[in-house]
Amino acid sequence: MTASAYSIDGRTFTFETSLDQAFPTGSYVTLTGPEDHVRLGQVLRVSVEADGGGRVVTGRGNLLGDLPAADADAAAEPHAFEAVIAAADHHAVASHFGARTGSSAALALGSIQRMPAVPALLHAKGFGRHTFLCGQSGSGKTYTLGVVLERLLLETDIRIATIDPNSDYVNLESMRPQADTGLPGDEYEALATRFASEAPRIHVFGGESAPHRLRATYGRLSFRQQTMVLGLDPIADAEEYNAFVRTVRSIETPEYTLDDVMAAVRASFDDDVRRVGLRIQNLGVADQSIWAGREEAVMDVLPEDWRMLVADLGSLPSAQEGSIAAAALLGFLWEQRHHRRPLIVVIDEAHNVCPQDPIDANQALATEHVVRIAGEGRKYGIYLLLSTQRPSKVHRNVLSQCDNLLLMRMNSAADIATLAETFSFAPTPLVEQAAGFQLGEGLAAGKIAPDPLLFKSGRRFTVEGGSDVSSRWADPR
Repeated sequence: MTASAYSIDGRTFTFETSLDQAFPTGSYVTLTGPEDHVRLGQVLRVSVEADGGGRVVTGRGNLLGDLPAADADAAAEPHAFEAVIAAADHHAVASHFGARTGSSAALALGSIQRMPAVPALLHAKGFGRHTFLCGQSGSGKTYTLGVVLERLLLETDIRIATIDPNSDYVNLESMRPQADTGLPGDEYEALATRFASEAPRIHVFGGESAPHRLRATYGRLSFRQQTMVLGLDPIADAEEYNAFVRTVRSIETPEYTLDDVMAAVRASFDDDVRRVGLRIQNLGVADQSIWAGREEAVMDVLPEDWRMLVADLGSLPSAQEGSIAAAALLGFLWEQRHHRRPLIVVIDEAHNVCPQDPIDANQALATEHVVRIAGEGRKYGIYLLLSTQRPSKVHRNVLSQCDNLLLMRMNSAADIATLAETFSFAPTPLVEQAAGFQLGEGLAAGKIAPDPLLFKSGRRFTVEGGSDVSSRWADPR
């Protein structure tokens, strides 16, 4: 039978074909109508019905545009038509997406699924909206985020601040060996030169193993966070809280350290002030590695021309220190908002940084900062790029503000349903494909991909950070 299609509104189409000519969900087709007018479409729904002794495939999809791409101002008004439908070749798809990039830098994420010759291009300008990347463990989410960060470093000049709980992005200035990149020698050398030019402006802060220590000056924290670190509640701990207020007010320098606080405590004969000192000692707060004494804090050693900042929380001795550092860094970045310099705040394992139900005061403060950035950041040029394997655990007021989706394999039917509802700009049939994605496969939709596309992640050029435990224990004995 002849594969045929029709459109009533000029925006969507319905088709019918035989089983051996079926088009998978998400694939691209050409619709050749009257006067050989050719349009590109994307298949969204497919069903198979019995027809006598054979089977008929029916389905529907969205029309993406004319081939060759027409000038938007000159395009005809949508109207009904009939057409012959066929699988689109890679030239037609590449032409369409190339034309859609416009003046924005194109970020080569990888290739389009089932069309390895067609690059999957993200629009750099689209990252001027908040972006949500999710995928279960083993989906390639961490690797894909690394690809995105590399491309943003190479193709744009936006600043990037990354909260990195698992030390995955600490080597973004270090190129892989040529053999691991698959690039010819001349292309590899050119790319290595570009990365080398960015390397001096990439700054990694963390524990003892990091290039720079991740430190915060206690007195520079918001007063609220200072009391949170000590677990002081203004009502439940009224006497100690008041004693702490009086103690820090007595310190001459506004950028006091915990050593300065303890010195003021030892100089006092007030019992409540002494209890503040006991609290600091008993909690071991002064012994935590993140506090700057006379050493310089992050904001003191970060040069004015920095391009990328990585907070390597995975190298810190404890989760509590990581939580304090995340809240402090988010507060610092928000304080810089009036400079109005474009910035992407990347938060990996976002369900641990801005959860719906924080487990401690510092996590609650970090969540407040992220919610504020999600709601107000765009007008200051601050954009979020969140990554998680637990989308249902991320604070709903953050999730609802995201205008971009990068979705990788998700097995949870409940999570897929929630994502389809939350990100209504992504066609539900494509979101539902997430359960069948293979390693590195995903869906891009939103401002970063005006026409939703199914992608396969490309190669990373820089060295990956964190790694899984070796599975050699499963090798035959």
